Amino acid sequence: MNVGVTFIFVFALLVTIIKWGLIIWGIIWLVRYLKRSSQERQRFRLELGKLAEQVHLLQQELKPNKNSNSLQEAK
Repeated sequence: MNVGVTFIFVFALLVTIIKWGLIIWGIIWLVRYLKRSSQERQRFRLELGKLAEQVHLLQQELKPNKNSNSLQEAK
C-alpha cells in the first residue's frame, strides 16, 4: 500500500511541476512576443515615415514640372 501511495504522490507532483512549467514558459513566451511585436511596430512606423517623406519630396518635385509644362503649353 505504501508503494501505491508513494507512486500516486510522485505522479501528482510530476504533473504539478509540468503544469507550472508550462504556465511559466507560456508567460515568458508571451512577454517576448509582445516585446518583439512592439519593436516591429516601431520599425514599421519609422519605415512608413521615411516612405511618406519620400512621397512628399516626389510630389514637390512634380509640382514645378506640372506648372512649367502648363506654361509651355500656353505659349
